[in-house]
Amino acid sequence: MSNLKYLFLFLIVGCSSTQQRPLYSIGSKATCKGPNREYHTALHATKDGYFRFHQSYYDGNPDYDAVAFSDSLGFTLAADSLGARLEAAEISVGKGHSFHMIAHQPQLVFNYSDEKYFDAIGNEVKFKFDPESKRVESFQITNPFDSTEKIDIYYSQWEDVQGFMFPMHVQIIQGGKDEYFFEFYEVKVNDPSFSKIPAP
Repeated sequence: MSNLKYLFLFLIVGCSSTQQRPLYSIGSKATCKGPNREYHTALHATKDGYFRFHQSYYDGNPDYDAVAFSDSLGFTLAADSLGARLEAAEISVGKGHSFHMIAHQPQLVFNYSDEKYFDAIGNEVKFKFDPESKRVESFQITNPFDSTEKIDIYYSQWEDVQGFMFPMHVQIIQGGKDEYFFEFYEVKVNDPSFSKIPAP
């Protein structure tokens, strides 16, 4: 009986320590569906504000590939080479797609001041947290290209990924009417093969 008690204690300690291990980066891949087309999104975000955002489209439109090093410094990419500088609104859109880093800790993506969250261009981000689990249920951002339009993001289908709980389904409702769905089929924490594109 005592052996079972110690085994049970070991399992509890082991599981809780896994949850507390450091998280540096999150990589994700999703199949996506919008009002007019289907596409694929890959994103890699780090806790220090770096992200690479890549969307490819099945209808023949050119890929969108971009990287940002901070709220004010980002570039389009062509074969891993830096291209045109991103506008602040484009950086804000990319950071807003860091769904798993936001789920882990919103302060790693959004600026936090006076118990409020703000995006890269200063718009307030409103969160709804589950009262029991404290997880992010949903959040609302302002469209960086249209300050009159709100975008609501909803999380569901949470799964354990390397000891961290992450949503595998994300629903986006833009302007109260246009719906987008992200179905994540791969999420990796601290992927050893990941490397940043160097900042200029």
